[in-house]
Amino acid sequence: MSQGISQGTSQGTSGTGTSAPAAGATSLAGYALGPLDRIRLRVFEWRASRDEIFAWTALNDEFTIGADGTLSLPIIGDIPVAGLPTREVSRLVARRLRDRMELADAPDTAVEIAVYRPFYISGAVDKPGEYAFRPGLTVAKAVALAGGPPRVTDGGLLRLERDAITARGDLAGLHKDRDQLTIRLLRLAAERDDKPKIDFPKELASRPDPGVLALIDRETAIFEARRKALATQVDAIEDLKRFLRQQIDALNGQLATIDTQIKLIATEIRSNEQLAERGLATQQRTVAAGRSMAQMESEKLRTTTELLRARESISRADLSILDMRSRRATEVTGEMRDTERQLQQLKPRMEVAERLILEAEVSAPRFLTDRAQARRAKPTYRIARQSGAGVQEIGADDTTTLMPGDSVSVELPNIDLPAVSWPAPRTGAMTSLN
Repeated sequence: MSQGISQGTSQGTSGTGTSAPAAGATSLAGYALGPLDRIRLRVFEWRASRDEIFAWTALNDEFTIGADGTLSLPIIGDIPVAGLPTREVSRLVARRLRDRMELADAPDTAVEIAVYRPFYISGAVDKPGEYAFRPGLTVAKAVALAGGPPRVTDGGLLRLERDAITARGDLAGLHKDRDQLTIRLLRLAAERDDKPKIDFPKELASRPDPGVLALIDRETAIFEARRKALATQVDAIEDLKRFLRQQIDALNGQLATIDTQIKLIATEIRSNEQLAERGLATQQRTVAAGRSMAQMESEKLRTTTELLRARESISRADLSILDMRSRRATEVTGEMRDTERQLQQLKPRMEVAERLILEAEVSAPRFLTDRAQARRAKPTYRIARQSGAGVQEIGADDTTTLMPGDSVSVELPNIDLPAVSWPAPRTGAMTSLN
């Protein structure tokens, strides 16, 4: 459960400009960026010829680092930033922009963390879940954000049961969202590969879930409609090309007729000239034949021009089809990228919901059996932290400083207590779609 948005303070600058250090920035000096961190980028350039500071408005915005650790920026493209501090990212952006726009000098670039990726806390706390990170956060503060040690009341058992039901409802909703995104991704893949139909996996198509079947029917209808729309446009252009080819054939026939007439008129002109030399024909006949020759030559030029225009129209029609298919491929690729990103964002939310169910149905009853002893026991803390070599387990105490993305586990010492019965968890809502 997110508890608001924590504004980051760590900054990095590149270029000739300077920036004032943000308050508390020293608490996360050298912080390495990672997935789900949101950065605020500022890019400015001093243009001496105009005596003004130019702001790169397309880049002056907040951007979220993707699940694969890349930062997608307009103009520049994708930059791998996982594990880098903000100052290094600032230099990378400045260099990329300078090289891409062929600038003489790199622009002044500032990168700061707008929102840190969340941290997670589970175990013996009142409100386990996902929380917004803030600089200077210690284990003790994190436990306080999560409501402190479990405070079980007489109605605690009912509350835990309600929490489990709510968590299962949330998880079921997340599974429906994942099913919808997965089926959409299958449809987009079929469109990208220009398949005649969508190949749904057998385990998906055979699931006895009316919701899944409705999603399959909807995406199939969208697939057919989009495919038909593209085919209709292409067919219209192909019809135009067939008409133009018929026109070209007619013009070629017309040119052949004109060439024949020109040959006949040329023969007539030569004959008249010979007769005129012998005084058997007047000059008037020769002039009339020449006039006819000029008319035929003009008609041939006009017909040739129409022929060239028709061929040019066919070329433009071919280009239109290519452009139409290219635009569709670009659109489908963009939709697939967005859908995959949404699927990636669902994974940690589903993991948190499953852990909440586990806490509500398995771990929490232990605290109900002896509240006083549970409250008096001193907890132990373990931190799971992502590093370059993988997930690192760290022992901690109340004063240990946390980092964004940490997963804090709070445990109480094992106590021999009477067993507490609890309903077995239902697995129907947690069925996975692989």
